[in-house]
Amino acid sequence: MLTTWKPTAAGVLAIAAGVLNILVALAVSLFMPVAAPFYTALTAVAVVLVLFLGTGIMAIIGGVMSLQRRRWGLALAGAICAMLPPGMLLGIASTVFVALARDEFESGAGVTAARYPDAEVVSEPPGRCGTESGRLQQPSEGERNA
Repeated sequence: MLTTWKPTAAGVLAIAAGVLNILVALAVSLFMPVAAPFYTALTAVAVVLVLFLGTGIMAIIGGVMSLQRRRWGLALAGAICAMLPPGMLLGIASTVFVALARDEFESGAGVTAARYPDAEVVSEPPGRCGTESGRLQQPSEGERNA
């Protein structure tokens, strides 16, 4: 598999945007005592605080997944969460790079094959109804000794 700079750049940009979002959440939390006497203002500040804190954490997690080139969906979700106004340009660039580098991320099937190299996927016999389309079966002793 050919590796490029795109997932690395996307991860760095998403982490930077996530840190910006968390810094905005901390700045908003400083205004909590000012808004405390007003119930509607306190509610609005709390909503903004939770929004920026949640998207910042998600952007950092997605950036780490992008740096590791694992879980493309989570990396894309983190890049999308990085598109809030303090780091909007960083989030847009990160989203584009993650989307372009989809082929470089590990898939679920590759993880199983890497963990169990001797296992082979077999399908259920036609007469049986199963919930799984295939299951892993270890090779027999004769196949291992061959």
